[in-house]
Amino acid sequence: MYRPIQPNILRMHLKKLSSLQLYLLPVIILFCSLSLNAQTDSLQGKSYEELIGLYDAIFYKNTSQARTYAIAAYELAKKEDKKAEMALAKYNVARAKYNLLKYEASMEDLEEVIRIATELNDNVLLYKSYSLKGNILCDLNRDSEGLNQYIKAREYAKITQDPVHLSKIAVNIALIKKFHKDYEEAINVLLENLKFIEKNGSEDEKKLTSKRIILSQLTDTYLRIEQPHKADYYNNLVLQQCSEKENPTVYHYSLLNTGIIEYQNKNFIKSIELCKKVESYYIKANKQANLATPYYYIGRNSFQLKRFEQAVEYLEKAIEISDKFNIDFPEKEKAHEYLHLSYIEIGDKEKIAENFKKYKELGKKNDSLAMSLNNRIHKEHDIIPLQEEIESLDKNTKYLYTASAIMLALLVGFYLWYRRKQKRNKKRFQELLVTIKKLEKEKNETIEKETSTSITDENVLQILKDLEIFEEKKLYLKQDCTLGNVAKKLKTNTTYLSNVINTYKEKSFKSYLSELRINDALIQLKNDSKLRSYTIKAIAEEFGFKRAETFSKAFKAQTNMLPSYYIKSLEKQKVT
Repeated sequence: MYRPIQPNILRMHLKKLSSLQLYLLPVIILFCSLSLNAQTDSLQGKSYEELIGLYDAIFYKNTSQARTYAIAAYELAKKEDKKAEMALAKYNVARAKYNLLKYEASMEDLEEVIRIATELNDNVLLYKSYSLKGNILCDLNRDSEGLNQYIKAREYAKITQDPVHLSKIAVNIALIKKFHKDYEEAINVLLENLKFIEKNGSEDEKKLTSKRIILSQLTDTYLRIEQPHKADYYNNLVLQQCSEKENPTVYHYSLLNTGIIEYQNKNFIKSIELCKKVESYYIKANKQANLATPYYYIGRNSFQLKRFEQAVEYLEKAIEISDKFNIDFPEKEKAHEYLHLSYIEIGDKEKIAENFKKYKELGKKNDSLAMSLNNRIHKEHDIIPLQEEIESLDKNTKYLYTASAIMLALLVGFYLWYRRKQKRNKKRFQELLVTIKKLEKEKNETIEKETSTSITDENVLQILKDLEIFEEKKLYLKQDCTLGNVAKKLKTNTTYLSNVINTYKEKSFKSYLSELRINDALIQLKNDSKLRSYTIKAIAEEFGFKRAETFSKAFKAQTNMLPSYYIKSLEKQKVT
């Protein structure tokens, strides 16, 4: 939502005006007033249907003008005390305000719409209103509240028995999954809905808009998992459906996606050109809140081109915009990371520390929120496949008993399988505790290496001694601990170091490094209750892994259980 200009700021600006400008100011105000009155007068002869038609025709081209038509339609319906027309017109006002980022005002209008629609039992309008409320709350970073509104909208969508309504709600919930990094499931839901939209209904504007939204979101999701070729395919489908003149908002959103695709394809200069074109449009269209993303990518492109001062300028702008308008900006965490790296190149120690701290804090916070919300969606509100839900609207209950019997058999089978699995896991856990005791004992005792007495090659002996120091100082926990870096530190080459580790440690460098990290994780997680409260990603980073998935895979390969199960088992043991 835009912040209003405060009176003292207005007075400050007035002081800066020249004498001529001050004389002209009343004339300008009078002209604007006359223009507004003329505009209002021109609408007085319009019928309610004409005003709604004008609203629909101009909504995407000039949202402010569309809002004026909707307000006029509402006043006309109110004057004639037509409740249904009042509710629809007020919904259109709220929708326009939402597009103009006037979130609080839009929410207030929707409360009136919901009240009237409830009185009239208008389920379609209730579905639309709760859906729009969900959009607003998600834009305000209140995703959990937004999810509640989508669930309400979904209930009314079921009552309307309109599969398109169900599809739209499924897409909205998929977007929450996307923003909280559940990308695979978000893509599955979006693709399923795209197939449904293409198969059902006539090729009207409503269908084309729904299809365009799904294609745009597929583009964005594929970009988030860095698959630019797939993103480019869906983005081109959007650009084929809209022109800069007919639908400038969608066109420039897709143009920005093209800029991000160029960035991921390492065409950095081309990407900056596209982002700056989008920046110019948003400034002219008075859509400052949308500037965060183009600024962010101009910053990232500049970093890749080693233009570090420019990178800092635009990354700082992106964060400033997201804070000013309180928008949902998933790239904020990465923006701080690239600011941290840029300030390293510039040499500003204070800014290096400040941005690294913010990057880490946002990472842990986002991971925790994502895990919590995705678990909630799965446990309480997860979406059954769209086609199944649509078909269920028309299915007869004659299959209920058969389905129940199959379900019961599956549950019994699952229970027996689960019990066997639990017993196996408990046994593995106990065996693992014995292994950990041995590891702890080895760390506290000085063990004479059998190989040291039989090795005559002084170079090998030196490398093995250096590796002991490497292990004692836990240098393997650094994320940049590669074969090349370790070889450099030990003053040897990668081939020789790799051969020594293969021969005397009897494993590859990768296995050697992974085993050291996992062994350390096993011991520290057992003894540190605070560490056990971290997210899996945060724990992975503590032990040198860049990604939670890599850590979990290495942990499972070495212990035959996932880190989450190991932590739960430790917690249960502490309680009992």
